[in-house]
Amino acid sequence: MAEIAQMANPLIEAEVENSNPVNESEKIVFTGSHRNMAVGVAMFATAALAFSMDLTHVFFARAIAWTFVLWGLLFIYGSLLDVYQSYEVTDDALIIRNPVRFLLPTKVWNWGNIQRIDVTVNRNDAEYQDATAKVYFQQSGELNIEREDRVYDPELVRLIIERAGLLPVDKKNPINLTVLPKTKATYIWNKTGRLAA
Repeated sequence: MAEIAQMANPLIEAEVENSNPVNESEKIVFTGSHRNMAVGVAMFATAALAFSMDLTHVFFARAIAWTFVLWGLLFIYGSLLDVYQSYEVTDDALIIRNPVRFLLPTKVWNWGNIQRIDVTVNRNDAEYQDATAKVYFQQSGELNIEREDRVYDPELVRLIIERAGLLPVDKKNPINLTVLPKTKATYIWNKTGRLAA
């Protein structure tokens, strides 16, 4: 049956092959960070117990229980967003995928439009999970700037700096990205190599 379909329209297979311009072997995928969902689960479970134990016969108690339900679901959803987010580094663009995000599950950021990356070390003697990478993207011809925050990954930051052609704004920026500085600081790389535009 497939042979008959192929004979009827031989261009189908060629179109399917050309529809995926990114070769699977050329992209590097970085997965999301694992988050602790204990706060969201605890809030949701507390509200469920309040309803099941009939502690909500007073309006104020019912309002607090519903507030715990909503906040618990929001905390769980926020954690799922971080867990399922993936970054794909290709030759042409940085592709950010998140199947849990409803409005824009896939973002494709061309390297020429990535304007800046900040690495913020949040504490002294920090480890990778204590630092944050913030990537800034501005579509050409538009005024708004999009930003994606992620737990620091030295290989991802190195690839973004190299492929987007970003320059350090300060001589104190680390050259070896695998070793985090021992103090709190923010390190910036941008297109011009200067802090002021």
